[in-house]
Amino acid sequence: MLMSRRLARQEDGSDGPLIGSMDLPDPVGMVTGWCLVDLGRPREAGEELDRQLALVGPDAVRMQVRYGVRRALAYASAGEIDHACALTAPLLDGVATARSATVTTDLRRLAGVLSRYSDHPSVRQLGPRLGTLSRSSTS
Repeated sequence: MLMSRRLARQEDGSDGPLIGSMDLPDPVGMVTGWCLVDLGRPREAGEELDRQLALVGPDAVRMQVRYGVRRALAYASAGEIDHACALTAPLLDGVATARSATVTTDLRRLAGVLSRYSDHPSVRQLGPRLGTLSRSSTS
């Protein structure tokens, strides 16, 4: 991973177009956090995504929503339901802006994990809106 970060930071001296996101300060760290969710290591994923999202500006709404939903999924999967709900609530307004198949898929996964805790007060409060957004079309 260290080599990946070094290569990502190297400048090749070309004047060509920038490839990738300018809103993503550490692509290797962000992708690592993303992948840790899929690898079944949600607590580590949440911690890495916490670090990475702290580096992303508040104006990068699409980035905040896309990776923020993934972070909430990580914490929900780790059993930290209150924290997952607290992370999710402020993201829901930006979901329409950042609407994509990826965001919708993670919203559905998040809704599925949280549905196991339907009697939890934070889930009951978040549930109706999350359910509506996770069922919405991506088009």
